[in-house]
This record gives sequence, structure tokens and C-alpha cells, in this order.
Amino acid sequence: MTDSTPEFTPDAAPPYAAPPSHIEVPVATATDLRRLDGIRDDLLRVHRGLLEAERSRYEQQNGRIANNSVFLQLVIGDPWFEWVRPMAQMVLLIDERTSDKKRPLGSVEAMALFEQALALLKADPEGDDFQRLFFQSIQSSPELAVLVRQVAKGIVGA
Repeated sequence: MTDSTPEFTPDAAPPYAAPPSHIEVPVATATDLRRLDGIRDDLLRVHRGLLEAERSRYEQQNGRIANNSVFLQLVIGDPWFEWVRPMAQMVLLIDERTSDKKRPLGSVEAMALFEQALALLKADPEGDDFQRLFFQSIQSSPELAVLVRQVAKGIVGA
């Protein structure tokens, strides 16, 4: 009978060794962080434009909104404005990831955020709720359409 126990060598890791506690990922560069900060600001401008367009559409159908406080409550809680939330969520995600000191943003994740931001700016009359309503807003507001085009071009070209 032969011994099937592997031979121990001092340089070999034991077969039961735990995997590394983390895999090193290159940290996002200062350029990536500045670019994300600019994208965040641009998405915030688009978000404001969408809210203005939706406020106008809402008021045409439901009457004038009394003040900005009431408008804020509608944006937060009324289903009418729910479709705009992905834009705000993207802004918050960028904020969270670029300010996280415990888990710094990696370069691969930064690239994924660039791609997500660009994908969010794609209006599609046949897409999901966000894409369809985004398309309608752009169609009804030439100013918003120009802004979205500039922001998307900035993301691609930066």
C-alpha cells in the first residue's frame, strides 16, 4: 500500500490555506475621481431639468403646486415622480463611492460608473419606464434635450 499524503515542502502553501483577505484592485486615479465629480454635477443638472419638466406636466394635469416644499414632498412620495428617481440614485451612488474611505473606489468600478451614467442618459420610446418617460421629457423640452446631449457627449469624450 502506498502513502497518498502529499509531500510537505516549506515553500508550498498548505491545501487548507485561506484565500487572500482581499484582491488588490487598482484604486481609481485622481483623473477618474475628477471625471466622476463632473459627471455627478452634470447628472444633477439633468435631474433638475427632469424635475422641472415633470413639475410642469404634473401642474398641467393636477393644478398648480402651492410651493417648493409641497413640490419636494411630491417628488419624494408621489408615484408620479417615481420614474425620475434612478437619476438621483445614480448621483447618490457616485457620491457614496467617491467618498468611501474604508473601501476606496477602484478603477474598474469607476469605469462601470461611467458606463452606468451614460446608459442612464439613453432615452428610448420602447424601453423601460425610465427610458420611455425620459424620452417623452426630452421630446417636450428642447432645453433638456440639448443638456442631455451635452452631458452624454461629455461622458464619452472625457
